[in-house]
Amino acid sequence: MAYKIANNLYHGLQLLSVALGYNGIVFGQAKRAADRCGKPLLNVGCKSVYTDSSDVNLDIVARDVPRFVRGDIQDLKMFTDKEFGAVYASHVLEHVEDPDAALKELHRISENVFVITPLPIWPWTWLHRDHKWILQGTRKICRNPFYRKPLHKH
Repeated sequence: MAYKIANNLYHGLQLLSVALGYNGIVFGQAKRAADRCGKPLLNVGCKSVYTDSSDVNLDIVARDVPRFVRGDIQDLKMFTDKEFGAVYASHVLEHVEDPDAALKELHRISENVFVITPLPIWPWTWLHRDHKWILQGTRKICRNPFYRKPLHKH
């Protein structure tokens, strides 16, 4: 379960997706939105998920995936305004220092922004020690008291 924020496409309406495989559903919506705009789809925080179906894959950590760009979603100056038809960001905002700056950048570079964040009602959202923030959709609730600084640098 997760909140899906489909800004601009659904006028900021928050929709709760409870179906199994919600990531695939949201990714499909992002892909269709990019196609409708005739612009590429950016997959941020990509790891190895949906990388073959994305036009550009971005992560802060180097990945061996197709069409990869290394970058920080809080500062995407390598991209122009509205360069992408859609951005798909699944389980990314809770990891960044400034989710508001990240969202601002995502909206700057894309016509449509699709964000999935873990629900705050689940214990693993709080207990995941790499989550800096507890969010409800894209709204910050609080800093995660269990967050631990990683030992490695990106």
